[in-house]
Amino acid sequence: MNRMKRVLPVLMLLLAAGTVALAQDAPKIAVFDPQRVSEETAEGSRIQARLTAFRNQKQNELTAMQTAVTALQDQLTAQALSLSPERKQALEIEIQKKALDFQSTQESAAREMQIEINSAQNRFQEQLLTVVERFGQEEGFDLILDQSLVAWAAPTLDVTTALVDRFNEMVKSPEATPAPAEAGSGQ
Repeated sequence: MNRMKRVLPVLMLLLAAGTVALAQDAPKIAVFDPQRVSEETAEGSRIQARLTAFRNQKQNELTAMQTAVTALQDQLTAQALSLSPERKQALEIEIQKKALDFQSTQESAAREMQIEINSAQNRFQEQLLTVVERFGQEEGFDLILDQSLVAWAAPTLDVTTALVDRFNEMVKSPEATPAPAEAGSGQ
């Protein structure tokens, strides 16, 4: 019995030490939503605005071309009976050329838009990976996963908001950086 009194505290100490050791060995894991990071960061918003402006510019060009084709078609329809055969044929050829130009420009615009989207996504992805890596190292995480790759995770593991803040700190948009002071203007 006396011996048991001496062994029991030692066993409890070993058990407590083992529990602490297990807790220290548990990996620190987090998840994040890259779509939210894209939508909520200044850089993501800037990229989206630039892509929207590019798309609108191309759409305006295409609308102008389509309007020109439609105007020529309307002209041909309205004047079909009064046009000479030569003038009618010339107008039909002009409509065909403009329609082909429109189709070619439309296909080219779609390719250009896809190139712009891919380029922006690749650049943003590189920046995001840099931010996630640095965040993980500084915060002591062993693993940070894209939440779309995880079937379920406790909400306490979500570090998206912290990543948005860190991204905004680390990646400054060109529009957000102040212009250097002009030489000679300081007094």
